[in-house]
Amino acid sequence: MVLYTSKFLRVNYLELQYLMHFYWTDYAGYMDNEGIYHEFLNFLSKRIYKRANQIYVDWRKVEHLVTQETADWFLKYILPKIASHKAYRLAFLLNNPEKLQLPEMVKVNNTVMETGLFSNPDTLMQWLMDGAERKEPGIDEHDHDHGDSCHTH
Repeated sequence: MVLYTSKFLRVNYLELQYLMHFYWTDYAGYMDNEGIYHEFLNFLSKRIYKRANQIYVDWRKVEHLVTQETADWFLKYILPKIASHKAYRLAFLLNNPEKLQLPEMVKVNNTVMETGLFSNPDTLMQWLMDGAERKEPGIDEHDHDHGDSCHTH
């Protein structure tokens, strides 16, 4: 499911995996750092109804703009607003992951979340989903009491 799309950023939510995936488009390569901040904040302004246990940020199209300051800003201002209380892992994909330093764990919404830096998307996904909670297809999750009027059988 697409949560957000613009000329520069697309955010997908894989509901069965509770995975939020941020993907920068080719056009994003023409932005500056303020553009990155603006797009993330634009996404947040759309009132997110899905909160992720796993978060995947593909920085490759804007890697020339990504600095330690950018990553730190994401961890401080964006991550707490998109991670669930069951947050599990955060993964960044870069061509040169050694350019960033991330703590091995970050505390988000009173939950400790592992972080990882990757250059290979397959390795990233394998790590991200290893041991992750998954939703069974076709099973509705009810977050309120329907009483006798709810018949899901």
